[in-house]
Amino acid sequence: MPKLDRELLYRQLDNYQIQRHDFLNNFQVIRGYIQLEMPQKAMEYIDEVIDGLHYQQQLYKISQKSMQAILICLFFDLRLKGVLMELSFSPEMQGEVFWEKHWQEEYAQQFYGYTKECSSLIPINEDPDKLLVKIELRTYDESFQCGFVLFKGEEVCAHKVFTAGG
Repeated sequence: MPKLDRELLYRQLDNYQIQRHDFLNNFQVIRGYIQLEMPQKAMEYIDEVIDGLHYQQQLYKISQKSMQAILICLFFDLRLKGVLMELSFSPEMQGEVFWEKHWQEEYAQQFYGYTKECSSLIPINEDPDKLLVKIELRTYDESFQCGFVLFKGEEVCAHKVFTAGG
């Protein structure tokens, strides 16, 4: 198994453990609201948790598995730092045809390094509630591009672009 594949696999196992912990905590909170006869609070909490999963669910729509795994790692890196991530991408990136034309195996290592650099741009001593990362994947010439923008409120704190093959 190639080194990157092994690292991504191990990171996905770590991410699964984090998610499992979160689910158990969420069920405990919901159970508590129900035991306290606060069904409306339980429903509000469920809605909040579902809203929080939106961008993670979006990641699974990208059909290129290495790209998906790398972005999931970035999502969890940011989440562990308390930073929200928004994701947008071209609809054709959901299909395998796009990635068959535009993905090359060497992009995986390059893109993974890019996401690690992006994650390192998050300031350690900043209130994470004030930070937001927007990731935009888009088609670019005969390939694709990824934009990473770190916001503190309305202010852009960092901007980094990855261009496949560039």
